[in-house]
Amino acid sequence: AEAEPAAEANAEAPAADAAQDAGDAAAADKAEAKWHNPDYRPYVKSFDELIKLSDAFAENKLRLALSNYQTGRSIIQKMREEVQRFKEEAAEAKHLNEKYYWQTIDRKAREQKMIAEKKRTAKLKAANYFTRAINHLDEIENMKVRESARYKELLTDIYRDWVVQNYDLGNIPQTIDLLERYIALDPKYEKEIAPHRYLASAYGFKERLLVKHNAGTEEERLYFKKQKNEHLLRATELRYKKDSPEYEKILTIVNRDEIIAITP
Repeated sequence: AEAEPAAEANAEAPAADAAQDAGDAAAADKAEAKWHNPDYRPYVKSFDELIKLSDAFAENKLRLALSNYQTGRSIIQKMREEVQRFKEEAAEAKHLNEKYYWQTIDRKAREQKMIAEKKRTAKLKAANYFTRAINHLDEIENMKVRESARYKELLTDIYRDWVVQNYDLGNIPQTIDLLERYIALDPKYEKEIAPHRYLASAYGFKERLLVKHNAGTEEERLYFKKQKNEHLLRATELRYKKDSPEYEKILTIVNRDEIIAITP
């Protein structure tokens, strides 16, 4: 019987604390309201950084990131449709003024140039939207949100499209950072073939640039070669398994590549 009042007191304590906290918060808000100044501009902005931890800030940034991502995707989709329509119209068109074979060759070359320009313009625009989306997500400091499945799924979707478009635009070295971040997000992403295939190409591109322009140190060139070969082997392992003839073939190529690199 004596234990019951003690138990009731223990149960009431959290409720009392919560009520006290709510009262304190209300009093603080009331005091803050007396200082209201819509023209206030702080010289020290550290306190304002705390807003990045709030749920409201995170939700707003998630919304902006999703909006930019969807806009970028829409640009690419519309470009694909326009290119397909252009190809169909070009195939159906009659070119009665073309008397010589070289005229047909020139026309087809112009058509390919127009298609390439359509693709490049759209990819540039889309890549800019994907970059904005990433920047919005990077601003979120709320760890609960950053660890959520919703955040990670959106982030990885954006990473994939950013890498694809920038790789096609020739910004190959710039894809390395996001690809490394992508496979580090979750073990399941490390087991995907495509990121390793892209990384092998990107590291190989950087290695070749250094060799071509006789730039960088020997250690840097060997580092890029090593990374290239590691991701090439990993992609092959994931696609064909280690005991496959395909893996043995790539391993032979890698071993030859690295032996040549260290031969004086």
